[in-house]
Amino acid sequence: MKTIRIIVFGLMGLAVLAAASAVYGHYAKKYDAIAKMPLLPAKPLSEFPMALGDWQGRDVPISDTVLKVAGNDDYLSRFYVNPKIRAGSAIYVGYTSEPRRMLGHRPQVCYVGSGWIHDYTRPHSVSTAAGNTIEVLIHRFYKTGLQYEEVFVLNYYIVNGKLTTDHNSFDGLHWRRPKQSGGRLQYVAQVQISSASEQSVRLLGAQAADLIMSFMP
Repeated sequence: MKTIRIIVFGLMGLAVLAAASAVYGHYAKKYDAIAKMPLLPAKPLSEFPMALGDWQGRDVPISDTVLKVAGNDDYLSRFYVNPKIRAGSAIYVGYTSEPRRMLGHRPQVCYVGSGWIHDYTRPHSVSTAAGNTIEVLIHRFYKTGLQYEEVFVLNYYIVNGKLTTDHNSFDGLHWRRPKQSGGRLQYVAQVQISSASEQSVRLLGAQAADLIMSFMP
């Protein structure tokens, strides 16, 4: 009798493992299918306007190595010049439908990793060209040595159509794979605007914010 019970429990255990394996296989295939068909922006970011008010842009190529590390589904890399204020700013928008790829790609990590010293990070409110108010972070970094350099970086994220400055809003184990909500794929876009002039990043950030949102799905 004891031997029969052991056999029965063993068979039950095998059945549970088989069921778990089947469930895992189902979701693995589902996630792979999602990853192969990413949710893309409403329009390719390459179609972002070259002219933004008094700002005129040009594309800035990104190396294949950097693109591979970033793992974006789409991106924008431009440098805009405003003759009226005699300043220029770079815009980078990295977009991904697999949020875990964005983890670690934030100014305090990337700039410090490239040899910049982090001075401060502070919140700031920007009034956009359409009259909206958005919350952003402004970071200051600098380098010492043969030549002193400083850079200001305005950044924020767009998570499923909502703006946030908190990267923790898409952190956690449940974001490790492509995510769906109500049958709809989710996404994260990171916006970074950098310049040697804080005024420049604030002005270009205000000019570009509404247009960037219009490209989101």
